[in-house]
Amino acid sequence: MKKRIFSFLLALAMLFSVTPVVFAAETAQIFTLTFDNATPHAGDTITATIYMEQAPTDYYKVTSSIEYNKDILTYVDYTCSWEDMTCAVTEKRSGDYKSYVDFKIDSSRGTNTDVLDKIQTRQTGAIATVTFKVNESCEAGQAINYKIRGTFYNSSNSAAINNPNVGEALVVTEQGGSTITVPKTETGYSVSMGADQQAIGGQKVRIPVTVASSEKGITGFNAYDMTFTYDPEALTLSTTSDSAANLTVEDNNGTVRVRRYGATVALGEALALEFTANKATSSTVTLTAAKFDLDANSINFDAPAATITDADTTVKALWNVSLPDGFVSAAADGSTLVEDGADFTFKAVNPNYEYTLRITTNGQAQEVTVKGGSYTIENVTDNVQVTMVSKVGRTYTLKFVGSGVDAGLVTPTTATVQYPNDYDFTVKFPGTGYKTTVKFAPSDNKFDVERLESGDYAYKLLGNYLVGDENGEITVTVEKVENTAKKDIIVAGSGSEAFSADNALTFYAGENYTFKLDKNEQYYDYELVVWYTDSSNHTVRPTPKDNGDGTYTIVNMPNADMHITINKMAKALDPDAVDVVKYLELDNKTMYMVTVWGELSHTNLGSTNTTYIAYTYDDNLMYDTSYYTAPNGTKGASSWLVIADKGEEFTKEEALKHLKLVESTEEQNKSLSLVYFGIDPNVNGSKGGQLDINDVQLVYDMYNGLYESFEQVSVKKFLLADQTLDRQLNSADAVKLADKLGY
Repeated sequence: MKKRIFSFLLALAMLFSVTPVVFAAETAQIFTLTFDNATPHAGDTITATIYMEQAPTDYYKVTSSIEYNKDILTYVDYTCSWEDMTCAVTEKRSGDYKSYVDFKIDSSRGTNTDVLDKIQTRQTGAIATVTFKVNESCEAGQAINYKIRGTFYNSSNSAAINNPNVGEALVVTEQGGSTITVPKTETGYSVSMGADQQAIGGQKVRIPVTVASSEKGITGFNAYDMTFTYDPEALTLSTTSDSAANLTVEDNNGTVRVRRYGATVALGEALALEFTANKATSSTVTLTAAKFDLDANSINFDAPAATITDADTTVKALWNVSLPDGFVSAAADGSTLVEDGADFTFKAVNPNYEYTLRITTNGQAQEVTVKGGSYTIENVTDNVQVTMVSKVGRTYTLKFVGSGVDAGLVTPTTATVQYPNDYDFTVKFPGTGYKTTVKFAPSDNKFDVERLESGDYAYKLLGNYLVGDENGEITVTVEKVENTAKKDIIVAGSGSEAFSADNALTFYAGENYTFKLDKNEQYYDYELVVWYTDSSNHTVRPTPKDNGDGTYTIVNMPNADMHITINKMAKALDPDAVDVVKYLELDNKTMYMVTVWGELSHTNLGSTNTTYIAYTYDDNLMYDTSYYTAPNGTKGASSWLVIADKGEEFTKEEALKHLKLVESTEEQNKSLSLVYFGIDPNVNGSKGGQLDINDVQLVYDMYNGLYESFEQVSVKKFLLADQTLDRQLNSADAVKLADKLGY
């Protein structure tokens, strides 16, 4: 630190020789300031206390400020003993008196009576403290200039009493007048070596050295000096000095000294020693001494010894065993490394081959046969290379036994299979009321099974999973047993009447089930859904086979009730029988007429069952407007009206999406008929209503766009308004209707 001697240093030292030091202005001052340290060092924390020397009786607002230079002082914190007083910190540009710590209490010209009472009853004394830090860049002898000021305000918010801007100074000093004595920072460093490692000859080994601290505030370090020992015959050190990092490495035949200094480094890994393993002998790297410290302690103190919590890292040199694909180490961790002189065991991943292997070690090669098991190499004293010469799939004998075999359900009764080939066999259907069970031994064998249309079962023993017993045999047990699993058929759905009365309503689990549907396909499409609930409470949906003659077969019925749901839906319409015309132009919308040409009829399903049909638009029954004639001369028509936004063309293709042919009743068909229109042209009433001037008015209002929805005026009334029968609504219709009144 530079030393500066100012002529006023001695005077200042005498002035501030007593702590705390009070800088009191003349008696006119209403605020004074006291610092707890008159001779701070760079980096010190100092606290200023503000005193109020005059009670603010009869005043409405009080303010006080400390003005300072932010290049010299850094604001840290404040306290305030006066409730409701606020503090604001403003750090402005550089220079003396350019930054502020402001205190204020304001009763808003007396409107806040609680605050006003606190102001006018306040006595003299300390009102607040402000803590600063003397910046590290300050030099000995440097002045710390500051000002204290303040104001009392009256009810008009005018300054009644102004505190003079009192300027004072502290001086940054050196301890004892010449040398600053910095207290020692306790670091609590501890050092540990990395975990033990394994390495084969020629392999790189990285050993981390980590540092920690027992002191809460210590987060890093600046310098260290550590000494290690190692066996140079077993390991070669590759860590070297690095001048850019201020790192020095000195290796003296197995004793290594590493020193470092410079910028602060975070706790954790302080150093990583790197070695190359030379031979298959274990060795130990040992930390024998360690010193760590911070730069702050370098002023007056030597670096202390750090606590060594783990001094050793053992490097176990190993031989490597190189295995071919399909083989793994038998070690619990799967390691292919083995210590010098130890045995090494490996095994085949797939035990279903006989392997011929070539094992090369210590410069010698030999061929061995491994029959799907394991193999041990004894007394390993060098790296080992294992290569595969050949492999041949193992052959197993299949033996079929059990009552099902005795009953002739399986032929032949013996067979052979070679890995990885599959083996297929069939178990015949045992007859109604019986079932078969098939078991494999060993039970690890896997298979697929499929129920054939004939009722037989097709089995596939999967070659990739073949497992034989100690004699290389696989036993397949087939039993014929009574089938006690009799379950029910449950029929539902809108088309359930199509389920033939001749169908069985029970079945045996495991058997095939065939049923017949009597469909009315002239007017309906049918959806067939088959499902059951399995033992895990999951819904399963088998797909019945369509036999093409109206019958369906479900193969391999489950041991659960089977649900057969039959839904019927009206068929889609013939597009050629549908047209769409503009019926009425409205202000913001366009009304279209959708017409299906063709007479509504019925069909007889038997001597007494008559089914009536009708057309719907969005499930609304369409009106019978048979007084219209199609352009091609087709008789009969069903009509509905649709409103679309202006400019949005409504096409026949769009209309077809909303049309259906459905089953109706005779009463519905009669109620939908507007054929009586020519006999009674009443528009706003029902059949038999009175035709009068209001009907004419209603038609007039319709074509003039008074109604743009069907909420007030129904589709039926809009249809009845077409007096000219041209499928358009305009003034001609009102004229026509008025003529019928005799006008």
